[in-house]
Parts: sequence; C-alpha cells; structure tokens
Amino acid sequence: MMQQSTERKIWSDKPLTRYEAKPLRENGIGYLADSRGNRLPSYNFILEATKTPTDKARLSRWRQQVGLATASQIISTAIQRGKLGHRHLECYFQNENIPCPELIKPHWEHLLPLLQQINEVKLVEGNVFHYYEGYAGRVDCVANFYDIPCVIDFKFADRIKPLYDEPLQLAAYCGALNRQYGLMLKHAFLVVVTPDEAEVTLFEGKELTKYWCRWQQKVAQFWRKRQLMAS
Repeated sequence: MMQQSTERKIWSDKPLTRYEAKPLRENGIGYLADSRGNRLPSYNFILEATKTPTDKARLSRWRQQVGLATASQIISTAIQRGKLGHRHLECYFQNENIPCPELIKPHWEHLLPLLQQINEVKLVEGNVFHYYEGYAGRVDCVANFYDIPCVIDFKFADRIKPLYDEPLQLAAYCGALNRQYGLMLKHAFLVVVTPDEAEVTLFEGKELTKYWCRWQQKVAQFWRKRQLMAS
C-alpha cells in the first residue's frame, strides 16, 4: 500500500528548529538535557511523581485484578506498540516508504485516512523545553490538521478508553511550544487508533487553558516537593 504520494506536499516551507535532547536519569529523576547540558525533568516523570493516592490505588487494583504477570505483559506490549507506531509515523512524515510493522498494521489502516488531512507540518518528534515552568518533553507533531494550526498527539491503543492524562499532556506540550518558539497555538488534537477504529478529540480555547492551569499546578507541586526534600 502506498503510504503517501511523493507529489503531496505536507511540510511547511518554514519548519521549526529542532532541539537536541539527551534523556538521562539521576537520583531517581528522569531528565531531558539540552545541547548546553541544561536538564529539566520530563513530562512523564513529573506526571508519575505527582499522581494522587487515588490514582496509585487504581493502578494497584488493576494489577491485582489481572495478575502481575499479565499486567507486565500488557504494559510491555503497549510500550512496544507505541514505539513502533511513532517510529512509523516519523518515517511517514519523512516520506520513507517502509513496510508497516505487523503489530500496528490494523492501527495504521485506520490512521492513514486521517494523515491525509495533515499538512503544513512544522515539527515531528521534537524536543521541547519550558525553562520558565521547569519541564521538558517530546512532541509528536506540530502541523495543520483539518486546516487548524495545532499540536497533535498520537496514541496506539488496544481499545478506546475514557480520557485520563492525555489532555494534560497536550496542554503541557502546547505551552512549551508556545514558549520555546514564540507560537500562539490554541488548538490540540488527540488521535487514538486501535485495531478497530480511530478517534479524534479536539481541545481548544477555555478547555485547553483549563488543562494548562492544572498542569502548571502539577509542575509547581513537583518543584515544591523537591525543595522540601533538599532542605
């Protein structure tokens, strides 16, 4: 199957500058370090470190219900599926026509029609650093989706689930992109694909601002805890 026409122009004439980042772990904290050696805790680490007791109890109950071995296998498969999916997306946007991995073939069939609606791509798998708030992350895509300038996050899942932390992630990345590049992005899309379907959710305006405020609170909570531990 052709992934895209070589004549179809999807990249912007003014792509965003790519920033190098090196993942590292020190004293139990997951960081991203920039090219100058400045390091900031990653979005994923801050999210995990600020989970509420209720969130932790929910995860513990799930592990007990399915069994530790099964839970480990489910998590391992999900991680592998996500890595393969994002790697294949990157190849798609770079116009590299490579075979689709078997694990995500059903997902890709549902995702491909949506990818045809993406143009003016400015950044794919880009590192972002929000030095003012104090966090870093890796953004899937900055582009126009249905002609709307936005940040896009892709999830390769086994089934559609209720939204959990995904809106926080999109708000965090949107805030970092706006700060780092001087952009004015006000829209974010979550694209979830499963072997059976694809679901697109748009966040904009007041809703995105609401999640941005919640994310700021989490980052502030994280740094307060670090200061207390250091004192």
